Amino acid sequence: MGLGVILIFLAVIFILWSLFSRKRKYKIISNALLMAGTIALFTSILLLTGIYDPYANHIK
Repeated sequence: MGLGVILIFLAVIFILWSLFSRKRKYKIISNALLMAGTIALFTSILLLTGIYDPYANHIK
């Protein structure tokens, strides 16, 4: 759960940074930051909902 919360803040920072860089006409950097923010947001949602649990002991 801790990593999911940290990734939400990281995703918000990346997405906001991409929106500000889009206004300054840096398209490639903006698209890369937006993609990184989206991936971080989806990963944090998976971690927070419990769909993906890296600490679960599935294999015995």
